[in-house]
Amino acid sequence: MQVSDLTFRLKLFAFGFLSPIFILLGLFISAPYWLKTSEPYHKSDIAVLETSPIPSKKFLKQIASLYQKQTFTKLILVVRDDGDSSLLGSKEREDRILLQLVSFQVPPNSVQIVKISSNKLGDTDEAAKNILKLVVSDNLKSVLILAREFETKRILKTYQKNLASLPLQISAYPFPSELSVTNWFLSEPGFREVSLEFLRYIYSIFRGVI
Repeated sequence: MQVSDLTFRLKLFAFGFLSPIFILLGLFISAPYWLKTSEPYHKSDIAVLETSPIPSKKFLKQIASLYQKQTFTKLILVVRDDGDSSLLGSKEREDRILLQLVSFQVPPNSVQIVKISSNKLGDTDEAAKNILKLVVSDNLKSVLILAREFETKRILKTYQKNLASLPLQISAYPFPSELSVTNWFLSEPGFREVSLEFLRYIYSIFRGVI
């Protein structure tokens, strides 16, 4: 075999082997682009918030601000019933969140708790199925999803798929993150948040959740 042929084959092998790696690396680094949604949000009958992990005080204050602007009329808190497997039980989680919301001038009668059980396809899929029942029973016309910026696309698509049979307007309000395409991988919390959500997004696609 001539040296030129060997060199060509090595280059071909390297290109075929390394190209997918570079493509995947590029997709991973640009993950924040794929995880956000640019669709506008709309005023809605209800707003839905998943409470796992427990929303921060800052996050709840932003939600209260949306309520006071009449962006939604009722807040649905989705609480996973962990039984005894969690250090903080579902009741304690509810009380803590409700106490914070009331301190931010959100009246208790404007908040409704929806409890869900664990689901192999994830909390969001189970939550969407429960919200479907609520939408039908209360004859709702619009739903607003409240989520962290990089969770928005996955959660919105999950709800859109589960509620597709209804004449329902579904939109999402992404709470801005301090992370960006240029800095998310520079800190451990940022790397963990974006990379885990990226994996959840890919997993949801392959499992047919979205």
